[in-house]
Amino acid sequence: MSAVSGLQGEISWFGTNAVVVVSIIILVGLFSIQQFGTGKVGFLFAPVLGLWFFSLGSIGIYNLVKHDISVIRALNPAYIYFFFKKNSGAAWSALGGCVLCITGAEAMFADLGHFCVESIQIAFTCVVFPCLLLAYMGQASYLMKYPDSASRIFYDSIPESLFWPVFVIATLAAMIASQAMISATFSCVKQAMSLGCFPRLKIVHTSRKLMGQIYIPVINYFLMIMCIVVVSIFRRTTDIANAYGIAEVGVMIVSTTLVTLVMLLIWKTNLFLALCFPLVFGSVELVYLSAVLSKIKEGGWLPLVFATFFLCVMYTWNYGSVLKYQSEVREKISMDFMLELGSTLGTVRVPGIGLLYNELVQGIPSIFGQFLLSLPAIHSTIVFVCIKYVPVPLKRKGFFSVEFVRRTTIYSNVLPDTVTKMSGR
Repeated sequence: MSAVSGLQGEISWFGTNAVVVVSIIILVGLFSIQQFGTGKVGFLFAPVLGLWFFSLGSIGIYNLVKHDISVIRALNPAYIYFFFKKNSGAAWSALGGCVLCITGAEAMFADLGHFCVESIQIAFTCVVFPCLLLAYMGQASYLMKYPDSASRIFYDSIPESLFWPVFVIATLAAMIASQAMISATFSCVKQAMSLGCFPRLKIVHTSRKLMGQIYIPVINYFLMIMCIVVVSIFRRTTDIANAYGIAEVGVMIVSTTLVTLVMLLIWKTNLFLALCFPLVFGSVELVYLSAVLSKIKEGGWLPLVFATFFLCVMYTWNYGSVLKYQSEVREKISMDFMLELGSTLGTVRVPGIGLLYNELVQGIPSIFGQFLLSLPAIHSTIVFVCIKYVPVPLKRKGFFSVEFVRRTTIYSNVLPDTVTKMSGR
């Protein structure tokens, strides 16, 4: 919506309804191509984003030189104090908008699955940060001369001859950012499923070479429907931005809390240093949180509702899964008992192989005893299958991949005479 809304000032008849309709069309198209995977178009991501950041930086420099280069003085931290001293409550409320300037920074850790630490540090330090800084200072310089353009500052500050190229690049960059969010959602849901914290859903691997490229149909269409509903109801980027701000700061606070726990429990960091981390970063994040929470009635309630819904789903599934596993472990049947029971029931063995899935790595699930008591015949070979996901890093052809090892325990010819057990990977 933020990218498409640029047409409102350029085309006279292009109003809010048109922005909503075009945004929904783009969303439907974006979610519809997910089933084909991102591998075929992934090679375009880097050049498009490179052009995007180059245009941001160059337009920022242009505005700085042309309008008011004195805004560079804003780099002086003293102006933070002057700003709060002059505006007090309004300045505190403005922090909620400042959060939107750093969106994406809270998700840098997600890139560690694809890039090394040094590449992320170089990219953000040498490309992302300076380009964004130049872009915002250029917009501030433009506002010094045209203060009435605050509501549409990004597109108004673009030179007239460059509007359409920048509009196309901005739309493509927004779609790539959305694609990154969709792919990240698929990955998070898959990880939650492997940890037993989310209901099992169908996962489609869209690449034969890269395991991380997956597609989850249910989540894809759920996201599409919810995005269409949100765009149709809110109709303005301002309210959506308020919702986004709460989600951003919430993720930052959760990450700070979890990193502190990792420092204490896993890294065994000195207690004083471990507590300094949340004290420094957490205090800044809490200040921003207090600012964005004032926007709850103006769209900020949306991420809280979604978070509560998914928390209930994940907690209920995990709680039920733990109870189910504990029940299977508690009621599992020993092999000796199965041999004694099989010889007294007179169960008929028929040719073929029967597969029985269970969560037990060792032992026979109690449900199999119910089968023997209820069914007059069973297959001559019964296979108990237990699948556990174990991430194993393997280095292949210059890059690291992670394979999930399936451990399958097989009992062959369980009844009535001989038993053969095989454990394989």
